[in-house]
Amino acid sequence: MDLKKIKTIAFVCQWNEGRSAHLELSVRHKLREMGNDITVISAGLSQGGGVNPLRKDFLQQRGVSLDEIEEHRSTIFDDEHAQADIVLVAELHMKGELLTKWPELAGKVMTVRGFIHGFTPEVEPLTPGEALIIDSAGHSDEAKLGLYKELEEIAVQIVERLTANE
Repeated sequence: MDLKKIKTIAFVCQWNEGRSAHLELSVRHKLREMGNDITVISAGLSQGGGVNPLRKDFLQQRGVSLDEIEEHRSTIFDDEHAQADIVLVAELHMKGELLTKWPELAGKVMTVRGFIHGFTPEVEPLTPGEALIIDSAGHSDEAKLGLYKELEEIAVQIVERLTANE
C-alpha cells in the first residue's frame, strides 16, 4: 500500500457516533495542524445519533472546534465512503461485512489497529480481540474517558503513519 497515494480516509464503526466519529474529528484536526490536506470522513454500518456531550467536551479540550463537532452527522456507509482510498474499521467483523456488501473494497479495507501496526488490507494477521477498539457505550464516564484517551493515542499513530514519508 502506497501511503503517499492516500487522499481520502474513511473510518467506520457500528453507529458513527462514537469511535469512527471521534477518529474522523481527531485525525482531521491533527492533519490540519500539520498542513496536510487528506480528506477524513466517517460512517456507520447502521444509523446512529450524535456525539455525546462527554466526548464533545473531551474533543474540544484537544483542540477540535465545537462547530466542527456539532456539524458531524451520523451517516450510513455509502458510495461516497466506498470511494475513499482506505477504509479503516473499528472491529474485524466490520471488515467482513463491508467486503460482503462492497466487494470492490478488496485491497483497501482493514482494521484501524492493523493499519497502525503497519499491516496491509491483504495481510492483516489480527484476531478479533487484537483488532477490537472497544465501544464506550454502556461504560461509566471514567471508563469512557479512558477509552477516549486510547482513541487519541490511536489518532496520533494513524497520523504518524499517514505522514511518515512526507
